[in-house]
Amino acid sequence: MRAFAIVMTCLVVLVLSACTSVKVNQDYDPQVDLTRHGTWQWRDPIQPPTGDIRTDNPLLDQRIRRAIANHLNARNISYTDTQPDLLLSYHLVIEQKIQSDTYHTSVGVGRYHHPWYGGLGTETRVRQYDQSRLTIDILAADTNSLIWRGVGTYRPKAHKTPQDAAAAMQTIIDKILAQFPPARSLSMR
Repeated sequence: MRAFAIVMTCLVVLVLSACTSVKVNQDYDPQVDLTRHGTWQWRDPIQPPTGDIRTDNPLLDQRIRRAIANHLNARNISYTDTQPDLLLSYHLVIEQKIQSDTYHTSVGVGRYHHPWYGGLGTETRVRQYDQSRLTIDILAADTNSLIWRGVGTYRPKAHKTPQDAAAAMQTIIDKILAQFPPARSLSMR
């Protein structure tokens, strides 16, 4: 029975991770031991407005903050109202991107005034799409200096229910924060 539960859990994680393609990267201060922090707090209690109605959404802000809190709590980094080790902030930007694809559609060979000639037909399709970039900053609370930054880029999708949107956001946050602390910092222990 236990093996079945493990297999089902892995299957659910695999399915959820396939639903959202997130490219992640990180940057950090290699002089700071990032493994010795146990408490955190939001740098800004209210997310500063960006001027973009798509990102200035209080429901989206709640989902992002809840997903970050869930991830950190699962890693035994607790939220506190007084004297935290870490300060967290995030910044979400939705950018318009352009993608072009060229397809070879036909090949022709024939004869005209020259002995032989050939041709290759191509078709180029250009489309515009939105890409989200979610940046999570972790700062040392005592110095207010940036010690780690994780960035995830993904294409935003519409979700049928708020629960689906929350699950997708949790997947994105988990992929970004899975890099924290960096492997080098873990080997410093």
